[in-house]
Amino acid sequence: MSAELRGKAMAGLKAACRGAWILTVNTARRGKILGRHGLAYCQQRKINRALTRLGVQTFQALEQGESNPMIAPEVNEAVRIVKDLKKIKEKNYEAMEVIREVIRTSRVKEPPPSSAPSPEAPPAQAQETGATAEAENPEETPAQ
Repeated sequence: MSAELRGKAMAGLKAACRGAWILTVNTARRGKILGRHGLAYCQQRKINRALTRLGVQTFQALEQGESNPMIAPEVNEAVRIVKDLKKIKEKNYEAMEVIREVIRTSRVKEPPPSSAPSPEAPPAQAQETGATAEAENPEETPAQ
């Protein structure tokens, strides 16, 4: 009896330590996500400033008499900068999603055992589903 009790105590201690470790590591991962959100905020501010510069460059090109302001070198450079900043921001969001997926997979994988069996569908529902199946099949309805 004593050996069995000791084995259960050790298993409980191991489970508690594993849970504490997972909690600690996932907290650090959530901290990384929080840092990435701050980085995304800064990147969005950079994008907004770059878009403002793009608008200014486009307006200046139009004032100079350019028929198509998008071919002006200053405007092309501003468009390239905005695209690069958006790619960097997208990579940041992808990295956050990878961290979230790691957190999801690190959780306990075994659901707790349920003592009650799953309920079967009552016969009334089966009759209702049969009636809706007939209404959904227009091929079987007579043509008018």
